[in-house]
Amino acid sequence: MQTFALPRKQLARSSALAVLLIILFSCFALVLHQPRALPQLQELTIKAWCDGGQFQTIPSSFSVAGCQQQAAQPADPQGRLLWLELPFELPSGATEQPLALFNFAKASSAVYLNGQLVGQNGQPGDAATEIAGQMDSRIYLPSKLLRTGSNQLVLLMSAQQGWFRLAQPIHFIGIGPYSDVSVYLQQYTGLGLLILGVLCTGLLYFSALALLGNSAAALSGDTARGQDALLALLCLCAAAQLWLEMSRGLLGYPYPLHELRLCAILLCACGFGFALLWLTLLRYQPQRWRFWTLLTLLVLLPVLWWLDSFDGRIAIATLLPAALAALIAAVHWYQAEHKDTASTEGAGTSAVLLLLYLILAVVLNGIFQEILAFLLVTLLLCGLFIEQALQRQQQLRQQLADQQLILQLQLQLQQNQSATPKASLTLTSAGKVQRLLADDIAYCQAARDYSEIWLTDGRQHLYSGTIKALEQELPGHFIRVHRSYLVNAHQVRQFRTTTDADSGSGAVLILASGQQVPVSRRLIPAVRSAMLTPAATSS
Repeated sequence: MQTFALPRKQLARSSALAVLLIILFSCFALVLHQPRALPQLQELTIKAWCDGGQFQTIPSSFSVAGCQQQAAQPADPQGRLLWLELPFELPSGATEQPLALFNFAKASSAVYLNGQLVGQNGQPGDAATEIAGQMDSRIYLPSKLLRTGSNQLVLLMSAQQGWFRLAQPIHFIGIGPYSDVSVYLQQYTGLGLLILGVLCTGLLYFSALALLGNSAAALSGDTARGQDALLALLCLCAAAQLWLEMSRGLLGYPYPLHELRLCAILLCACGFGFALLWLTLLRYQPQRWRFWTLLTLLVLLPVLWWLDSFDGRIAIATLLPAALAALIAAVHWYQAEHKDTASTEGAGTSAVLLLLYLILAVVLNGIFQEILAFLLVTLLLCGLFIEQALQRQQQLRQQLADQQLILQLQLQLQQNQSATPKASLTLTSAGKVQRLLADDIAYCQAARDYSEIWLTDGRQHLYSGTIKALEQELPGHFIRVHRSYLVNAHQVRQFRTTTDADSGSGAVLILASGQQVPVSRRLIPAVRSAMLTPAATSS
């Protein structure tokens, strides 16, 4: 059974990762293969604009005083009333189907086609008279006013309401077949709702685990419960951000609410990024979570302040903490041979998942659609869910091994003063054969493919085998209290906690010779309990 434990665990992780990759690329192929609806619209370009305060009606010319060319100074209706000139050409036969003007902008507007008012979105005006329009509007263009060839479109636009200025208040203005706005804003509604359902399911599941507790949490204190709570927080932030993104196409809203929506999306992105960072820290560097949190804040806040695009802010709020989490997991994986087995479990898989997520997010940045971003997030979370389940299973298996070790340790501590047969260990080095009495050995320490044997008098010998092989040759009172240490229970005199974060342990055993041996974190409660037995204290 023990021979096949490690390969089975590696096979489970590899299989899970392969399944995620297959699902990932299948979904990418499905989404990218479908034609996007937005290119069906003919985008209109603002040629020039005039100050609405100087012109009460449509300007006869957009080249007079009070007007600006768009190329020289882009139009910005925030806090102003502007006339916008958008000339366009219609090919022959284009008017055979109903057409509409689609205006996606943080503004109220009135639309004039070839000199005639054809519709309004709210009521543009000054700060006292403006009525806020929808963020995304559609206005029907009467076919009788459209002409084959040149047409003149003029918009009266204002944005007097809001809490702060956007770098790009006008997102898109174009003409296309008359249809609902959501057709162009939210193309993949079905897939988005499916992803939302997966995220909500994960939220309910991990919230229940965090609130109700479980047997694995009892093994590692609050660590397992804390990981469940952070996974629930990841699902909550991702689900809330996805719903906020989809709400623009599904629900619609007045343009002043757009700023609040952007702030809520940014808050969800920050929450997701920090929850991902904290989850990685809780697994692999719980003692340094304050340092990494402060470092992330010191780097992230100036970048968010410097960027003028909300899309850039939202992306960096997620990707920067994810990059630091990938770095922490990768470094911990690389240094795994010096750490405790339980704390390093899954570090490699987490690093691979995070790096894959970052690479795809950067590579697909140019064609990154919103649904693809959340597809990546959902698959990342699914990978973390699988890794959490595998770690939970490993913890439950470890419980049996720990219980056996605890019983063995207690028995050996109780027999410290009883007589035992003199066992020995034979060492061969450079043609010499040396025999060491087991009672003269204080502890053994792993050194890659070798083992260092430390005697009670401070001398050191090198054993040409792993710590596991050495454990099989020594008598039963040599106990593994750490992945890298094997201690002679007859030499144990004291148990002491320590605050040395670099040791990778929270406690040490003091031997009769004064030497110290670190104790695995998961065994600290058991070793402390064993040391409090009457036989242990009397020795």
